Amino acid sequence: MNKQLAIRVAVLALMTALVLIGCGDRGNNQAPVKETGPVDEESVLTIEGSGVANNTRLTLQEIQGMQSAIIQDEYFSLNNWGTKQYFSFKGVSLWQLLSEAGVKDTARQVVITADDGYCISYDIADVKREDYIDETNLDKKYKMIIAWEEDGKAYDPTKYPFRLVVGQREPGDINKQNWVAKVKTIKVD
Repeated sequence: MNKQLAIRVAVLALMTALVLIGCGDRGNNQAPVKETGPVDEESVLTIEGSGVANNTRLTLQEIQGMQSAIIQDEYFSLNNWGTKQYFSFKGVSLWQLLSEAGVKDTARQVVITADDGYCISYDIADVKREDYIDETNLDKKYKMIIAWEEDGKAYDPTKYPFRLVVGQREPGDINKQNWVAKVKTIKVD
């Protein structure tokens, strides 16, 4: 029994190391993000990397001011245990946010990193998609969004300002694990 536990711990440690390596610095030589004035660091989203023309820091208020990019909709979620649920979100298109930072034609990958270091990576084509689905209503089409409000309640800007939300790729796709909470940095390479 102890040998099985030791193997599980070793596998978990290896998986954690691989995630951290995959989300680490990839030698970006761009100029540092410029400060524009005093802001609440907790409510700032940073977009950086070799795949954008400009490293960009957007406050919660600036993102909420992007009226043409605001999306308010109910997103269907399916988790690893088979639980199906709807959540109402208000946010902006992730692709629109990246466009504001000047996505380069050479951009291939987007890494979304949370405040605690958790990260998830997408191909640029995945971020551009406008046809994520809800398996219970295949007529619905969704964009990948950065949300600041869930079920009619704004996140606490000092603790939980932004969340990545994405629909399903196909029926049966477990998508809730991709909803990254406490997003702080988006790196485009």
